[in-house]
Amino acid sequence: MPDRCTPEYERVLVGMGSALPYRRARTLPAELLPLDTIPEVETIRRRTFRVGARLERAALVPPDEVARATAITLAIDGGHVRSVRTYQMRSFEVMVARASNDQGQEVLFSSLPAEADRQVRQLQYVLRGLGATATTPVTILSDGAEGPRSLGAAVSIVLIHNVLDWFHLSMRIQHVAQAVQGWAMAAPDAAERTTTLTDAVARIRWRLWHGQTERALTLIGELLADLDAAVESAGNPPVRKVTTLLRALETYVAGQADLIIDYAAARHRGEAISTATTESTVQRLLHRRMGANQQMRWSPRGARRMLKGRTAVMNGTLVSEHTAAEPFACRPFRRAA
Repeated sequence: MPDRCTPEYERVLVGMGSALPYRRARTLPAELLPLDTIPEVETIRRRTFRVGARLERAALVPPDEVARATAITLAIDGGHVRSVRTYQMRSFEVMVARASNDQGQEVLFSSLPAEADRQVRQLQYVLRGLGATATTPVTILSDGAEGPRSLGAAVSIVLIHNVLDWFHLSMRIQHVAQAVQGWAMAAPDAAERTTTLTDAVARIRWRLWHGQTERALTLIGELLADLDAAVESAGNPPVRKVTTLLRALETYVAGQADLIIDYAAARHRGEAISTATTESTVQRLLHRRMGANQQMRWSPRGARRMLKGRTAVMNGTLVSEHTAAEPFACRPFRRAA
């Protein structure tokens, strides 16, 4: 009889174990519940893992039919977690997705590509729960990396629209602008040149915001030709830093040119253009619970199962998902009719 525990008490342990470190979660039940003995740390950890495994099995069950959505937006981003020393790598990647439909409904999804149990099918059922069908257009927002794009492409085989996230693109432009400001502070005698360069970076941002990729690349090429000559003549470190970042921006824009859209027009139409909310979700879902600043190390299987419970808590669906996964439990009792 492995599950000698009531479902209600189990949900309390899982909710605390997925929200807090296990040692901290161990003391809270004694403060909130009339318990004779405090549960052990290992008890909370095993309960969290068992429920996470059951939630993953229940996620492979097709959802009930819902009203059809006319459009689905899928913002995908990744985060890294430090692994235990016995794992073959120092860290492993966790995929975090925020799916939403045209009716304003949003669902969070997390998965480990190396450990997930049929993660594509799980994500397909998440989208189906939002009203997606085989012909529903899906807009995939990502930073252009192959991992998020391939995961989104596997979910829907037709009507896929990949869009480069404006947040990541804008941050690369911001890095160049900050390097120019550092050059201006280090060399006050070059104030006129840095002012001109600041205006040029602002024009690059404006052109990319309006989807004018070719014009932006042309302006970047002109700036690089001018800065390369300055580096050869003076060899100033601030100039070299600006040149390096500007060349990295040119490579990034040229490689992702097919994914850059007219962000201004899309914003005017009310379409999603950024994964900034997904970035904050990665922070809340991963780093606050599994952050390296807490000197935590995780096994991929333990992280995967804990994240299933934590994602359900953040979605506010732990009770319903835990109830749906109850048939997979091995309890020594049955509810009365």
